[in-house]
Amino acid sequence: MMKKPLIITGLDISSSKISAAALELMEGRPSTILAYETQPSRGISRGAVTDIDEASKSAGRVLARLAERISRYPDNIYANISGETIKGERSRGMIPLSSRGREVTKSDIARCINAAGTIRLTFDRDIIHKIVLNFSIDDQPAIKNPLGLYASRLFCEMYMITVNLNHIQNIYKCVNNAGYDIKDVIYSGLADGAGILEEAWKEEGVALLNMGASLTECSMFCGGNLRSLDVIPLGAGDIKGALKESPVFNDIVSRIKGGIEEFIKKDGDIKCAVLTGGFVFTEGVVDILEEKLSFPVKMGVVRNVQGNILSVDSIRGATAIGLARYAAGQYQPKIMHAKNLAQNLSNKVVEIFNNYF
Repeated sequence: MMKKPLIITGLDISSSKISAAALELMEGRPSTILAYETQPSRGISRGAVTDIDEASKSAGRVLARLAERISRYPDNIYANISGETIKGERSRGMIPLSSRGREVTKSDIARCINAAGTIRLTFDRDIIHKIVLNFSIDDQPAIKNPLGLYASRLFCEMYMITVNLNHIQNIYKCVNNAGYDIKDVIYSGLADGAGILEEAWKEEGVALLNMGASLTECSMFCGGNLRSLDVIPLGAGDIKGALKESPVFNDIVSRIKGGIEEFIKKDGDIKCAVLTGGFVFTEGVVDILEEKLSFPVKMGVVRNVQGNILSVDSIRGATAIGLARYAAGQYQPKIMHAKNLAQNLSNKVVEIFNNYF
């Protein structure tokens, strides 16, 4: 008997447009894009809700259109969050194991992650992502999986993304007032990374540039994880005249370049940049960025597209599709865990049968 597929909705809320993508997820099959819809947005500026009624109407329109396309009520909605209130910071945790050393267990790893993920926050901020960067044991650094190794102390380094609590609440209220529920909010840079970045790029080092109407995000990946972010409160709507001569554009590029150079000095390497967002359609922008940044720049396109989507939507719908894909990745461990439980139970039954018969 075939299990019922799970449908996940990615909702990209930005200053110029609100987009939604429905992704069908079923165990043992590739994920499929069922539909993509986009509508002009109102009541959103630089990633923040500025008019709750207008923003809710905009979200309601695109979700209603999506519902018509997929013939069902959109649920499992994951919305993006961006803006100046988003910050990233490193955190480190340590747990003692034994003075003489012993094997690291799964429980030890969980406790160490919990220790690294405990940070002091002001009352108006909340953590939206805890990203494990690496572990270390005793004096041996940069270990991806310490399970089973002998150690006296276990360390964990994390990258934490925090955001203003009211910013989160306004995103939730915007969608709730439209008659829908949000499962969670996801930083746009992580969503874009899930949609358009190859794993090899994230491993080697890549700067993901989302240049929208009123915001520019620079998310830097290395060693397979997001390790740094910068949200610049300037976008295509602030740029006047030719790109090369625009002071605003040059300011944006200068901040991006400075951030990349600082990242390379302290944290890792950057081999290329990938451009996404509405600005990607501006003529000559990729060539100009390559010239100013002095390394290769690629146009961001959703990878491994399957389903009902136009080629142009694989560019402009990168965040909405990426949101659904990122959220789908959170379901995979649960699916696999359930499968493993069933397998363990089956093995136990076989073991009892063999022992007694």
